[in-house]
Amino acid sequence: MFGSSNALLMTLLNQYRLWLRIKNRFFSTAIRNSFAAFGKGSLIQLPASLWGESAISIGARVHFGANSWLHALAPPEDGHAVVINIGDGCIFSGDVTISATLGVTIEKDVIVGRGVHISDHSHEFRDVTVPIQHQGVTKARRVTIGSGSWIGQGAIICPGVNIGKNAVVGGNSVVRSDVPDFCVHAGIPARFIRKII
Repeated sequence: MFGSSNALLMTLLNQYRLWLRIKNRFFSTAIRNSFAAFGKGSLIQLPASLWGESAISIGARVHFGANSWLHALAPPEDGHAVVINIGDGCIFSGDVTISATLGVTIEKDVIVGRGVHISDHSHEFRDVTVPIQHQGVTKARRVTIGSGSWIGQGAIICPGVNIGKNAVVGGNSVVRSDVPDFCVHAGIPARFIRKII
């Protein structure tokens, strides 16, 4: 009796997983043409928040976990210039925010943990007579994350940061300066821990 209830539970779980795969694949297929590029085999899990898709390029075999937010704020003079560029084979665990007005480039095969925040700008807040959300953005500087890197859960990547290839950023770190190739940085603010090679 106990074995049959376990078998039923496994059947229900497998059907649920299949339903999720079908739903997410259908959604990703339906929205792919709204992006500047959307590579073969890429998937965005629901729920997701998408803004400015025409300024976002996603490579092949990219996976965005649920509750991710992609927010492209292309400057008007650039028209529909790509401001978020994701390379092939990247994996975003979920609850990831990428917000860009100038340029965020994530090269191929990068792993991004849950709850990571990547932005190329800050919010303006100097005018006390205007709500911050209506003051626009400031201090925009391009962000690049090199191929093969790993960004740990909860990390914050600040404007102007360049992370090298096969670099590691520790979980919950605040990265305010560049991380060289093959190096581990961690902490608040993130600092050099060691070289990988």
